[in-house]
Amino acid sequence: MDSTRTGTRATRSAPRSTGYARPIDAGRTARVHAAERRIGVIANLLDNLIRVPGTGQRVGIDPLIGMIPVIGDLTSAFMSAWIVLEAARFKVPGIVLVQMTIYAGVDFLIGLIPILGDLFDLGFKANMRNLELFHRHAVDPGASTGGSWALVGGILLAFAGIIWLGFTLLGRFLSTVIG
Repeated sequence: MDSTRTGTRATRSAPRSTGYARPIDAGRTARVHAAERRIGVIANLLDNLIRVPGTGQRVGIDPLIGMIPVIGDLTSAFMSAWIVLEAARFKVPGIVLVQMTIYAGVDFLIGLIPILGDLFDLGFKANMRNLELFHRHAVDPGASTGGSWALVGGILLAFAGIIWLGFTLLGRFLSTVIG
């Protein structure tokens, strides 16, 4: 620890940049924590507002407002999109933003299915997942993005497989019909 004596108080000197790592930015840290609190309020409201008695589970208003067809799901989707946009403001890596968008999109699309979507919302908790991703990557910009790459890559492979299967089935169907 570098310290200098000024009168009778010891003070720390500012961290020095070595060129390999970014120096600690107190202003950024304060902004990140303020944003994390804002995101946390929304994520907890949507996913973890009330503890279900007799269980360790928590439930938010997301499944409740999701019971209002389309409007409830759109409201929840806008709040989830705000979380992703807030993460983008803090320059969270692009692949992590894609992962956050996938979580919000899955929550929205499955949430559109009556009853099943609301039950899905009880367990998936996309907003809490996105809060965790924001925390990990906004606090430590150098945090590993390997998990995000794996998720996005897996989804792309699955999508490519579905397209391949569709073309294969279509080809077999056409060869049977046309002869």
